[in-house]
Amino acid sequence: MHDLTQFNAGTLLWDEVDTGALIYGPPGTGKTLFVQALARTCGLPIVAASAARWQAAGYLNDLLKAMQESFLQAQSKAPALLFIDELDAIGSRSVNDSNHSDYKRQVINGLLELLDGFERRTGIVVIGATNNPENVDTALLRSGRLGRHLEIPLPDATARRQILQFKAGFPVPDEHSDAFARATTGMSGADLEQLVRDGRRSARLQGKPFNFGHIIEVAPRLVDLPAKQMRVVAFHEAGHAIVGVELGLDLQGVSINDQVIANERDTLGGVVFATPCFPMKTRSYLRDHISMYLAGIAAETLVFGEFTVGATGHPSSDLALATNLATKIEACYGMGATLAIDLAKENDLAPLRVADLSLRKAVKDLLDTEFQRAKTILRCRSDALNAIAEILLATQVMNAVEIRDVLEKYPARREA
Repeated sequence: MHDLTQFNAGTLLWDEVDTGALIYGPPGTGKTLFVQALARTCGLPIVAASAARWQAAGYLNDLLKAMQESFLQAQSKAPALLFIDELDAIGSRSVNDSNHSDYKRQVINGLLELLDGFERRTGIVVIGATNNPENVDTALLRSGRLGRHLEIPLPDATARRQILQFKAGFPVPDEHSDAFARATTGMSGADLEQLVRDGRRSARLQGKPFNFGHIIEVAPRLVDLPAKQMRVVAFHEAGHAIVGVELGLDLQGVSINDQVIANERDTLGGVVFATPCFPMKTRSYLRDHISMYLAGIAAETLVFGEFTVGATGHPSSDLALATNLATKIEACYGMGATLAIDLAKENDLAPLRVADLSLRKAVKDLLDTEFQRAKTILRCRSDALNAIAEILLATQVMNAVEIRDVLEKYPARREA
């Protein structure tokens, strides 16, 4: 923003200004609002475009003309901000799609030419937005194009309380702070805005002044987690933590929840590991992560004789993460039985396993091996597993120091 202000004042050359960025994050997090606020702050007009709108223009030539028209419009208003929404709709040349590869190539090349042309786009800042940055062609994201990348994540508990206060005009009462944070977990700014609208409507129907009680009425309902299920969750998360620490992963903390949102899939607990800035992703490094992913169901199996579907029944589950990573080892990274690789994207991994029975067996064998390794670690650490689970049931949260203290207090046993 400072650079744009200086450019407008004539004290900075355009060559010194960052002229492109990609903003990304889940739907409803305020990406469009961010761009509008940026333009207001910098005193720039906005030219709004979107990949979907360009594609609606008609055939390929019409699409390319629509793209060029957006840049020409921004050029006529320069200095200006050109906002391209739904950038991932253009596609990526790295995705194998024989039916549309030539079409995508020409569209992406056309956009690259516009980003690189116009005398380095003097006076035009281009900002692309997407919910799926992994689907944007990497050439568009290089320096000099959309070289700055800014994530706009879902708001945390503090931000959700602030958004509610801004939209509703009153704060979340202290006695409801924890429950509000739990009930609104995963909500975007747009979701919270809808919550306020629903609360205002409830107040109008009752003929009463709008207050936090109306927010409670329309917010997702929390229910207490049964004690038996909480016990399963505690051992599950303790298993992740212990195996992760034993394999050298950088544990940050563990938590479980005693309340969940009624009638919705909700997070019952979680373990946080820090990701190194420059991880050496060797086969052993990746296998350690598979073992950690499987450690939750390994702990359940050891303690209760079987595991629940909570860690297996959806695309972001522990078992799904482990299976996809094992597939990448065997098929995409050249770390399996052969150096041959198939550069498939993550959503292509399941068809790979279906089509290749030898790959499916290799993935199964790798998962079985790492599952057994996780169980072996936890059998040797059974005293610590029990202790950590009991502490989690009492406190619901443990940090890395507390976990390590328990592991030090209860040394590993040797397997019989």
